[in-house]
Amino acid sequence: MKTMTSWFVERLAQGMRVVECDSKASSSSNANSGVGFDPEALERGAKALREINQSPHAKKVLDLAKTQELTKQQESKAKEAEMKAAASQYSVQQEKVRWEEQRKYAQEQAQHKGEIAKFEDQLARRRQEESHEKERQRNAEMVALQEQSKKRIEAEKLAIEQRIQEERRATEAYRIKMEKEQIRMKALAEAEGRTQEHRANEDIFRRELLLKMKEERNKAVQVAKAVLTSLGEGARDILTDQTKMAMLAGGISLMALGVYGSREGTKVAARAIDRYLGTPSLVRDTSRSSMFGRMRRMFSSGKEEEYQMKDIILNKGLGERIQSLSGSLLMTKQRGAPFRHMLFYGPPGTGKTMTAKVIAKQSNMDYAILTGGDIAPLGGDAVTQLHSLFDWSATSNKGLVLFIDEADAFLGDRGGKMVQSEGLRAALNALLYRTGDQSKHFSMILATNRPGDLDSAVLNRIDDALEFPNPEAEERRQLIELYLKRYVAENKSVKGPSIRVDITPGDLSKMYDSIAKDTKGFSGRDIAKMMSAVQAAVYGSVDGILTPAMFKGVVDYKLKEFQKRKELPQ
Repeated sequence: MKTMTSWFVERLAQGMRVVECDSKASSSSNANSGVGFDPEALERGAKALREINQSPHAKKVLDLAKTQELTKQQESKAKEAEMKAAASQYSVQQEKVRWEEQRKYAQEQAQHKGEIAKFEDQLARRRQEESHEKERQRNAEMVALQEQSKKRIEAEKLAIEQRIQEERRATEAYRIKMEKEQIRMKALAEAEGRTQEHRANEDIFRRELLLKMKEERNKAVQVAKAVLTSLGEGARDILTDQTKMAMLAGGISLMALGVYGSREGTKVAARAIDRYLGTPSLVRDTSRSSMFGRMRRMFSSGKEEEYQMKDIILNKGLGERIQSLSGSLLMTKQRGAPFRHMLFYGPPGTGKTMTAKVIAKQSNMDYAILTGGDIAPLGGDAVTQLHSLFDWSATSNKGLVLFIDEADAFLGDRGGKMVQSEGLRAALNALLYRTGDQSKHFSMILATNRPGDLDSAVLNRIDDALEFPNPEAEERRQLIELYLKRYVAENKSVKGPSIRVDITPGDLSKMYDSIAKDTKGFSGRDIAKMMSAVQAAVYGSVDGILTPAMFKGVVDYKLKEFQKRKELPQ
């Protein structure tokens, strides 16, 4: 039975395969030939079905075939599910790959955009720097052009002024020459006229001269006789007459009184001459002195310290300006033009007084130094003293640099908050009166720490204003080296052996740099006092040798002292 069943199943499967194959072949041939139906395949299928129906086990065979078909369908569905799962997994994998590629692409795009932005920023900065550099160059060129224009205008003004002065001098010289020529011609004419007159009346003049000589001789003889006779008679009369004796005593007393009065009058006249030619009481220091002052200096053993331009350490711009002003004063003096007035302002101890002395020396002029603190307490007497000072200044043959330190003490703003006394107002008015016009005898230099406190009329008298700031690091280093040499290493103004510096040049140079860096805010006077303290420390030591430890100790002490002084209330 099993064998038969198997045979039927095989025949059924074979028939179905034949039908299927024939259907595929007919479909393929129909597709190629264009015909839609194959009857042979249908006949073969019908034949297989008839064979199955004629078999007694047909129903079982069909049930088995259905079961096998269902099994195959389930297997096919399982395979289809597996394929779908594999396809889904592949799709998920493809999605992951796609998202990873998109993420990498996005990162690359972001990095690329960042690099582009960075490059654009660098390019913009470079363009901005180039623009700034071009602007700076244009500004520098404009400043240079303005400076050149200013110098050219000043040179033209100077040239015009020189031509005017030359023309004036030439005109004055021509006028003097013509006057001398007229005087000479007049003198020659008068001399020639007198000569001709004497030649024409020579005999008459000779006779008149002889007669005058004879008359003078006779008069002299008669006077001598009369004097001798009178003396003899007078002596007899005096000795015999008491009244005449008293008159003689009175005459001698009057003569003695005249001699005493002449002596005292000579003293008063000498004091008046010294007051006119001597130094005014307001002047504290001057290179010009009276005759008595010059005699005192001749017998004095001390030597006054003189400063030169190399002794003044200033910043480059200010130093060049000082040199220019010195040359301008010298040329002004040589050409007989009026002097200019100046204002020096800045912190104390920055070299204003020393600069005024150097300007006077380089200009071959005298200098006189006074301070406004001496004028302020004088009250009403300040006017007289100032007029005497300006009268004395006008008598200088070389020209005078009149330096007034602390000018704000008596030249303050009349409209300011500070109430001025009548004496100070009168002193201010006196100075304004004497400086209203430019003088050919003196150049006034005012010095102050507060230029804003000066009266506007005083500032109007100023032709050049120069600021003296505290020195920078490089200037401080030069000042330290200068004053250490002056007070310690090369000090020749004291007696005894010189100070020995036990510091190598290399270490000393490093110490200069370090001290210059630490002394920010120091003035030139502060640095000079520091080096003077170093000198005192060496003099107070046992061996008199400057060592690095001693130098550093004094400097540290002065630095702390400076900081404490800054912390004090102003």
